[in-house]
Amino acid sequence: MKKRVVVIGAGLCGSVVSTLLRNDFDVTVVEQGAKKKPLFNDVDCDTGELNTSINRAEGLGGTTNYWHNALIELDDKDLKKAGIEPRGMEPYYQKAWSFFLTPSELAECNRARDTNQAAVASGKATVAHMVLPQTRHNAWKLANERNPGNDIKVVYGQAQRIVPAANGRGGYVELAGRGGPQKLEADFVVSAGGGLGTPVLLARSLGQQEGFVPGYHDHPMAYIAKVKLKPDSKLKAISCTTTLSAEIRAGLIYETDDLKTVIYLRPAIDMRLSSISGPARYILSDLRNDPFSPKKIMMLLGNLEAVREAILFKTRLGFRGDHYSVLILGEQTPLPDRGLQMRNGKRPSLNWHVTDRELRSYSQSVDKFFAEYADDILEKKLIPVSEWEFRNAAHHSGTANQFVPMPGDTTPEFFAASKLPGTYVCDGSILRAAGIANSGLTLVALSYRLADHLRAMA
Repeated sequence: MKKRVVVIGAGLCGSVVSTLLRNDFDVTVVEQGAKKKPLFNDVDCDTGELNTSINRAEGLGGTTNYWHNALIELDDKDLKKAGIEPRGMEPYYQKAWSFFLTPSELAECNRARDTNQAAVASGKATVAHMVLPQTRHNAWKLANERNPGNDIKVVYGQAQRIVPAANGRGGYVELAGRGGPQKLEADFVVSAGGGLGTPVLLARSLGQQEGFVPGYHDHPMAYIAKVKLKPDSKLKAISCTTTLSAEIRAGLIYETDDLKTVIYLRPAIDMRLSSISGPARYILSDLRNDPFSPKKIMMLLGNLEAVREAILFKTRLGFRGDHYSVLILGEQTPLPDRGLQMRNGKRPSLNWHVTDRELRSYSQSVDKFFAEYADDILEKKLIPVSEWEFRNAAHHSGTANQFVPMPGDTTPEFFAASKLPGTYVCDGSILRAAGIANSGLTLVALSYRLADHLRAMA
C-alpha cells in the first residue's frame, strides 16, 4: 500500500510537487476553492502599500493564473544567505528552466543574457537576467503535462491544522469547507500554501493563534525618476530584448551595505512625473485581475498618462524611444519585527515596512547608477527620496523561518517543520533570502529537490 501525501495548495510549488510524487505515493491536493480568483482580503496590512493584484489567488494553478512567469536565478551569494549550497542547486535550476522552456528556447535566452552581461562587464553594475516566456503558463496544467501519471485527488477546502502522527495514531490535515469539517489522513504533509498562507497554518497547528510570525521579506518597489537617454545609449539595448519565445528584461544591480537594488527602465512618453506618482502608477496590473472595480476605473480615468505609458511598456514599442521611467526593487532581509501578527478568529496583519537602513542603501545604489551612466542621460527628473512610494512586489518570503531549521543545504531537514513530524514546507515562506529575484524559478527548483527527498522515503 502506498504512503499518503497531502499537498496543501495547488499553486506553483504544490502543482510541481504533487505531479512529481503521483506515481510513488497516494497524493491528495488541497485547494481553497475551485473558482480561479485573486484573494484580495486574506490579510490586513497597516504598513506600506500591499500588492493585492497578483500572486495571491485560488483555483488549480493558484497564483500562476496571474503570475507573469518571470524567471530569474538567485546568484551564489543569495543562495548562501538562504542556506543553500550553490553547486548543489545547479541541476535543480536546470530542471526548473526546463519546466518552462524547451532547450532551444533556453539557449536563445542565454544568448541574450550573455550579450547583456558583456555590455556592462566593464562597469560597476551586474545584470539581473529576467526571462518572461511569451506564453503565460498555469502551473497545474503545465505540471500535469510535464509529469503525467496516476490520478491526483483534489479536495476543495481550507486547511485549518496539521496534526502529526503520535501515540500510535496516524497524522492528518484538518479541513474546513462547504461540506463541513473533515480530516485527510496523511503519512506526509507538504505545505505549499504560499508565503502568507503557510506560516498561518503552521502557527495554528502549533497552538500559536495569537503569536507573531517574524522573518518576512519582499522586494519593495518604487518609481523614483524619469530620464531622457541619448539615442545611442546602451541602456536601451539591454533594457528589453524580445526573442521568439520570451522577453528578456535586464535590470542593473548595485549593492550597498550588503543589500541589493535593481534598476529597471520602463518606456515613458515624456518627463512628467505624474504618471509614476500616486495610486494609478500600476493601474493596468491592478485592472488585469479586478477589471470591474469602480475605484480602479476612476483611478484610470484620473491618470491617462499612466495608462498610455503602461501600454507602451506592455507592447514593448516604447523601448525604441528616448524617455524612460526608473523603477527600483530593493532587497530586504528577515527581521524579528517584520512579519505576520496572528489574530485568533480574524485575518492576520502583515507588517512589511522598509527600514531606514534599507532606504539609505537603495538611495545610495540609485546614486551609483546615475553616476555611472551620466554620459548616457541627457535629462533627468527625480522624485525626492522622502517621497518614494513603495509597494511590495508580492514575493512573500521568509515567514517559515521560525518553524524550519537551517542546515546549510537542501537536505530533508531544510524543508522539515521541526515540531510537526512528517510535515515539509515548499513555498516562498522557506526562502531566508531572495536577493532581488522573482522567486518562482527558485521555488520550482526547490520543488524538484523536495520531491527527490520524499521519493526516497516512499
